Amino acid sequence: MAKIIQTVQTPGVYLNETSAFPGDVPPISTAVPAFVGYTEKAVQGGNDVTNMPVRIGSLTEYQSVFGGAPPSIQVKKGAPLPIVPGQFFLYHSLQLYFANGGTACYIVSIGDYSHDPVMGDFFSKPAAGATRSNKPVGIDALVREAEPTLLLAPDAVLLDADDCFQVQRYMLTHCAALQNRFAILDIHNGFQGRTLDENDVIKVFRDNMTDPGTFRWGAAYYPWLLSSFLLKEPSSLLPPSAAIAGIYCATDQNRGVFHAPANVSIVQATGLAVPINDHQQEDLNTPFDGKAVNAIRNFAGQGILVWGARTLDGNSQDWRYISVRRTVIYIEQSIKNLLELYVFSANTQATWTAVKAMAENFLTGLWRDGGLAGATAQDAFFVQVGLGSTMTNEDILNGFMNMTIGVAISRPAEFIVLTFQQQMQAS
Repeated sequence: MAKIIQTVQTPGVYLNETSAFPGDVPPISTAVPAFVGYTEKAVQGGNDVTNMPVRIGSLTEYQSVFGGAPPSIQVKKGAPLPIVPGQFFLYHSLQLYFANGGTACYIVSIGDYSHDPVMGDFFSKPAAGATRSNKPVGIDALVREAEPTLLLAPDAVLLDADDCFQVQRYMLTHCAALQNRFAILDIHNGFQGRTLDENDVIKVFRDNMTDPGTFRWGAAYYPWLLSSFLLKEPSSLLPPSAAIAGIYCATDQNRGVFHAPANVSIVQATGLAVPINDHQQEDLNTPFDGKAVNAIRNFAGQGILVWGARTLDGNSQDWRYISVRRTVIYIEQSIKNLLELYVFSANTQATWTAVKAMAENFLTGLWRDGGLAGATAQDAFFVQVGLGSTMTNEDILNGFMNMTIGVAISRPAEFIVLTFQQQMQAS
């Protein structure tokens, strides 16, 4: 509590106002995607901004820095639409992102439309025995950006399968290392149907997600979307990650980060590359290995809906749900920002009381909004900090102030079971 220091020399009554309530924890923005991919240009203020994160707030602002769509591609009516040379997805993905509720985001241009995509454009991969390049490339350029909370690379699916999976593994590793963002992944060849053999697109994807320690930091979606953005005949195929990111943004803004970004229709999607029914979704949602893939489905009378809410860590009781993972990121980063204000403050009871009150005030607000589960605030969370509780005298001598926070995160009602029983006539 700050004091107003006055020089009192004249008899009289003096006023000194003090705050009755703890200060606020500044909440972080929860849905700020960073897109990594290919653009027509990358020029801002006359300077080349290739491999430099640029914050934009609209498609118009994107166009002023990064240009427009890739050259149109002619496809005969009725012909299959595979990935074709010269096709890039970032621009049209941004259209889907903004159409589905997206707001501010970051763009990292890793090259223009004049060359084919290569894995080395997406991250700085040193040669064997060499140290990492001093110049950050692609995803690495985002390491020092604190604001992005989502990571997407829709152009990664243009790579060969092995290279695509290496990029996606790197995306998960990037998010796990920074612990402040979440990856949204597309399925390579996600416009193909299930074959349920060794070449099945979902099996191949799962087989190549190999680091379980990173699974909590990302989610995957299948199948790809049909849209009228790119081609008229037939409708264009676009990976769904950008539309999903827009839905994350809209859900966070309208309902809160603790709500599952699911059971929401996708705007500007005219169809699905692959139809999915209940039976086919079982393996996607609850596979034996836990590597859940969220389905996008077309329901009669409802349209195209996101019908899954799981991370890749589907067997984890802690991190199974996207909303839980992202809510914990929100809590951790918001309170981390609070504690940074107290770096070099006296490690005393006064400081412990202040930070504890601010953290409890923040968590109480989240509980009232429905983000934490519990009949009372005491049931929903606890905050511990202080000597004999979270610290020893040795901790204090070494400059450590330890805080322990426990939270009960609200979880989505993924399976709703209704049980009906006929009752005997009573009269």
